[in-house]
Order: sequence, then structure tokens, then C-alpha cells
Amino acid sequence: MPARSSSGQPRAPKSKSAPTKPKTSAKASSSADEPTSSIGRRRVAARDRSGAAYKKRREEIIQAAALVFRSKGYRASTLADVAEAVGGDRASLYFYISSKEEIFDEIVTEVVKKNLATAEEIRDSSEPATAKLRRLIAQVMNAYAEAYPFLYVYLQENLAHVSEKRQPWATELRNVNRRYEAAVADIIQQGIDEGSIRALSDPKILAYGLLGMVNWSHRWFNPEKSLVSAEEIGAAYAEVLLNGLAASSHSISPGAGANVGDGQHLPTAHPDVVRLVEQFASANVPTYDTVSLSKARSLLEGVTKLQREPQEIASVEDLLIEGANGLLPARVYNPAPGEHLPIVVYFHGGGWALGSLRASDEPCRALAQSAQCVVVSVDYRRAPETKFPGPLDDCVSAIRWVSANRDQLGGGKRIVLLGDSAGANLAAAAALVLRDDPETSVDAQVLLYPCLAPAELTNFPSYEDFSDGPLMTRREMDWFWNHYLASPADGMNPLAAPLFAEDLRGLPSATIVVAEMDPLRDEGVAYAAALRDAGVEVEVVTFAGAAHGFWWMDAVMCQALELNDLLANTFNGT
Repeated sequence: MPARSSSGQPRAPKSKSAPTKPKTSAKASSSADEPTSSIGRRRVAARDRSGAAYKKRREEIIQAAALVFRSKGYRASTLADVAEAVGGDRASLYFYISSKEEIFDEIVTEVVKKNLATAEEIRDSSEPATAKLRRLIAQVMNAYAEAYPFLYVYLQENLAHVSEKRQPWATELRNVNRRYEAAVADIIQQGIDEGSIRALSDPKILAYGLLGMVNWSHRWFNPEKSLVSAEEIGAAYAEVLLNGLAASSHSISPGAGANVGDGQHLPTAHPDVVRLVEQFASANVPTYDTVSLSKARSLLEGVTKLQREPQEIASVEDLLIEGANGLLPARVYNPAPGEHLPIVVYFHGGGWALGSLRASDEPCRALAQSAQCVVVSVDYRRAPETKFPGPLDDCVSAIRWVSANRDQLGGGKRIVLLGDSAGANLAAAAALVLRDDPETSVDAQVLLYPCLAPAELTNFPSYEDFSDGPLMTRREMDWFWNHYLASPADGMNPLAAPLFAEDLRGLPSATIVVAEMDPLRDEGVAYAAALRDAGVEVEVVTFAGAAHGFWWMDAVMCQALELNDLLANTFNGT
């Protein structure tokens, strides 16, 4: 029954009141992101002001924290330790820093982004890919040592499992890491394209493997306790990794040399050679034999545009030394003054008529640094102003002067002769002249793509196969010989054409480097065979797909760097 009132009338049902809106406090109406503590609110307000004093103090705290973390260890350190280091208390520290993780994230982000910028700069440089990877690996190790222990902790972090509030940081770092990996993969792809790196797998997989091996260093390498520097470890990593990746473009054999053609199929040019030939063709670069002598000399000096930036050497000194007819300019490169290093007496190429100390400066610097030897580069008189035997006489005089002054030059007992092309001709002939000189000893001769006899007096297949190049033609070689020889009869003189020497016994050991696609290839191999038959220790190195003169072009020819490594081992007797 319905309820009734005291008067007996039915009582009206109670109406339900509308729900009331809860009162909103000022604190509840603030943003969910707004800190509730007084310190937090002060910190936000200070950040909003962006005052210079605030920024400066915060940077001081982060720098001090870095030192604390480095000395005490990141995990063992607290913000109280940081506060003590900056002469404050922990409460005041929160005015600038919310947590230890904030300091860590900021330091690591800066380091990782800096590493990325360096990696992308290396990727975009003009160096060969193998040189880029060497520099990249060294940079990774040096960065790890400089940013220890932060990168140690970072490499142990699993970015997929950081706290929720650190997810934006983790996302940013994952993106940086992907860009870094992409830069390494790009470098590897460049190496595959240029023929200096083997396509063992997808470049991304190779990049992951390379970075994984290098980054694993954090499990064992503590730069503050290690007796070995990060730089040394980086160099060792590069050597191991690149020996596994690098596609060796040269073969070594005793005596007669490697097979360089079957007489029916011509070898394939190295990709660097193809690119440079196309570049020369598009720029209408003439051959030497089609221009005046002065123009030809100017053309050769342009080779410096195809070279890397000259390396810094501890000591580079220009001297005047004794030549056959007065003083000769020479340049001495010493990477470690005060030490007794092997001495390399170098005669530049250029067909006896071209070439200079300037054109060969960068290769000499690179050689002195990599081989740790004293390089004496001799500026002999050039043809046709001085014909045979004048340039040879200068070289012989220079070798005698170096032998007599080896102590002042910072050299040890070992003297090696080095020449490329016409310079190799002069080195080989000088070795013949000095063979019986009791006061001047030569320990070895290294001949790079030597010209050892006029083409018209020989019958080598390489002169037919590569009469039009690449990069050196038979016509140019005839032009050079005509400038050098005083008369046609001189072409049979063994001091002008060492290939015609009848007695090669007692000569110093020889390393002969030949380029597979060089008109001069076969005479280098033939001279090696003659030396071997005379009982001289000889080694022939054949660079597959290479063209004449590649050693001077290390910015565009990766084989030049490979040759430099080989020369370093040769000059150090390894």
C-alpha cells in the first residue's frame, strides 16, 4: 500500500535530486603533468625562465655528476654524492635535476648523437670504403673510452624495457642507432660497389655483425685499467675485421709472378679504374703524348686532386743534397725523430720528364707514417733537359749521400730503394751501379710497375693488349723513352734498360709490383724471372684489374691503400 501522511492522504513520493558536481579544488584542476611538490614546481618555473644562470648551474652539476659517476661507478653513485661534489645538498639539487637517470640520459644522448654525426661524415667522405671503416672503428673505440662509464651502462641497457617515463628517450636513441647502423651499411655497400669489400651477406647484416663485435668490448675493456689504449684496440679490430671483409686484389708469388692472362681473355678492370677512365673521358683529359712538354707536366701535377689530404708527419724537411752535377732538392719525411728507422730512398715516376716532390708528397707522407720509416724523396734532374745517364747519375749520387748521412737522417742500418714507373727504372739501374760499391750498401729494391726496356725493342703481349690503356698507352711510353734516351743506341744500354742486363747476380732482394692492365706488366714479370734465375730473392705482386700509376691516386683508388700496407710490411722486413 502507498504510504499515507498524518492527515490520511497518500504521501507524495520523494523526488530524486540531480547528481551534484563535486567541488573542484585548485590543486585538482591543475594539469596532470604539473609536479605537486614545491621543489618540482620551482624547478619547472626555473626552466620556464630559461635563465642563463640556471642553465650554467645545471651544466656544472651534470659535469660534476659525470666525474662522480666515472670515479665511483654509475650504479654505486647517488645524487647525494653529486650534491656533495657541487657543494650543495640533495634538496637543492632537485631544483635542477630530477633523478640520476636524467643526468645519464642527457650525457649518453649527446655522445650517441655526436657519434652518429661522425659516422655520417665518414660515410660521405671521399675515402675508399676500407679506409672509412678503419676510421669508423677507431672512432667507436675512442668514443667508448672517452664516455666511460656511461656508454658501458648504455650498452647494457635494453631500450625495449626502460621505465615508462623514459620511453621518449629510448625511442629517440633507437632512431639514432638505426641511422648509425644505416651509415655503416652504406659504407659497406660502397665498398662492395668499388670492389674493395666482399659481398658476404646483406650490407645491413654485415653492419650489425661489425658493430656487435666492436661494441662487445664493453664486456671486458675498462679504459681506466687497461694497459692497452682504445686506439690500439680499434686498430686491431679494424685489421681483423677488414682482413675478413676486404677483397684482396693482389696476388703474391716468387719469381715469375702470378698468371696475368691466358692470351685469349683480357682481365676485367677494377671498378675504380672504370670510374676514373670515365671521368677523364668526360673531362676530355688528353694523353701526355698529344700535348706540349709544359702542358704534360702541368697535367701530371693535377694528380694531387686524386689524392687524400696529406697526413701530418712529425718532421718534414727540404734539403739540398749532392747530385752528379751540383746540389739536388730532396724532401725527408721522418715520422719518429730520435728513433732509428729504416730509410727508403724514393725516386718518383713521370716518364723521366714529369713528376716532382710536390706531386709525390702525399704518397710519401702516407708511406712514412704507415711503414714507420724515413723516406728521402729525391728530385733528380728531368729529361729532356737532362737525358740519360744524367737522371740516373743523380740518383746514384743521392743514394751514396743518404748512406753516408744515415745517422743525421735518423735512419738505421737498412736502406731500401723505391721507385714507381720511370722512378723504378732508376732504382733498378742504381742497384746495378752500386752492386759492387763497398761503401754503399742497399738492402732491397722495390719496383712499382717499372718500365725496364723500350717497347720497340721488346715483344710483350701486355703492350699489345693494353696499347690504348687504361690510364697509360704505348704511345705515351714511346714519347717518354724518346725524351729520356740521348740516342736510339742507349735503348740497349742495361743502365737505361735494366731488362737487358746480362749479369744480375749479387743484386739486393727485389719486390716487383705490377698492375694487371698495364702495358708495362709483362716486362716487370720478365725482370723478376731474370732476377730469380740469377739467384736473387724476388717476389712479384700482381694487382688484379689495376692500371698504371695507381699508387699516387689513393683518394680514388682503394688499391693504393692496399699497396701502402704491403709496402709497410716490406720495408719493415715482415
